[in-house]
Amino acid sequence: MTLWQLRRHQTSTPDPLLVKARAGDTEAIRALLTPHEPLVFRLCLALLGNSADAEDAAQETLLQAIRALPKFRGESQLSTWLVRIARNICHKRRPKAMQPLEETTLSTVSPEDAALQRVALQAALTQLTELQRTCLMLQAVEGWSMAEIAQSLNINEKKVENELYRARKALARWEQEEETHGRTALD
Repeated sequence: MTLWQLRRHQTSTPDPLLVKARAGDTEAIRALLTPHEPLVFRLCLALLGNSADAEDAAQETLLQAIRALPKFRGESQLSTWLVRIARNICHKRRPKAMQPLEETTLSTVSPEDAALQRVALQAALTQLTELQRTCLMLQAVEGWSMAEIAQSLNINEKKVENELYRARKALARWEQEEETHGRTALD
C-alpha cells in the first residue's frame, strides 16, 4: 500500500459541524458555507466577468454544494470542493466573449481611473484561458499555494506552475502591446 493510499484510508474523526450539515442542520450548513461565499463569488466574477452573472453562479454553486453535501467525503478542503463546483458552473455559463467587469478589487483615487483600470483589466483577462484566469486568481487574489490550486483543479502542481507562467507572460505581452499602441496613438 502506498503512502497516498494509507493517508486516504486513515480514519480521522469527522468534523462535528460537517456531520451536522450532512444531516441537514441548517445552522451547521450556514456556518460551514458562509465563510467561503466571498471566495466563490470572486472566482465566479473572475471567470464570468460581471457581478450579476457571478452572483447567480455563486448562488448556484452554494445550492449545489448543499445538495451534494451528504456525498462530500471530506478528503479535500471544503474550499477546494467549492472551487471545483463553481468552476464547473461558470464553465457552463461563460459566454463566448466575456462581458466587461462591473466590479474589481482595484482601489483608485478617482472614479474615472477606476473605470479605466476595469476596462484595461478586462481586456487583459480576455487574453487568458479560463484555466489561466482561475490559477492566477486563486494564487494572486486568494493567496493559495500551488499545491492547493492543483488539488482544487484536479491537476498537478507543474501544470499550475505552467499556467501561471503562461498567464503572466500573456499579461506582460498584452501590457507591452498596449504601451506601444498608446505611444503611437499619441505621436
